Amino acid sequence: MNAASFDLKTIVTNIAERWKYKMEEITPGVFRLDVALKMKDATWRYQFVYIWIIAGRHFGKDVVYMNSRCGEYNPNLNHYKIIKESGFGTFAQVTITTDKRADGSPCETVIVQAVQPVELTNETILNEVIYDVAYNADIIEESYFGGDNN
Repeated sequence: MNAASFDLKTIVTNIAERWKYKMEEITPGVFRLDVALKMKDATWRYQFVYIWIIAGRHFGKDVVYMNSRCGEYNPNLNHYKIIKESGFGTFAQVTITTDKRADGSPCETVIVQAVQPVELTNETILNEVIYDVAYNADIIEESYFGGDNN
């Protein structure tokens, strides 16, 4: 299966409708879900997850790429604790990526990402991966970057 036969928009729309997530196609083929996360105290937190297809990324095969911002990297972060925290991801991993601040100036951002080969993906799997990315990004954002700032 490749991106041409994989209807990401329909799958992401179905997931958004199932869980009542806000969804936006921010550019053609790039989707943003506002994933709702129920906390232990019954309150809700929300985390943006960006989703799109990258052709040929996995040994020449197409992948569904997802990420969620945690906060701007700085050398004073507790790297040990963030790396330990990243071990809780099932599908997700923590990395640092080149990014831009709201004013357009360059920066590096700590993100949680997942890369899922299209040929091994269906709606059920994607639903789990999206939640895993959101959940882990939210924990890191809350614990190390002061909460919903990104």
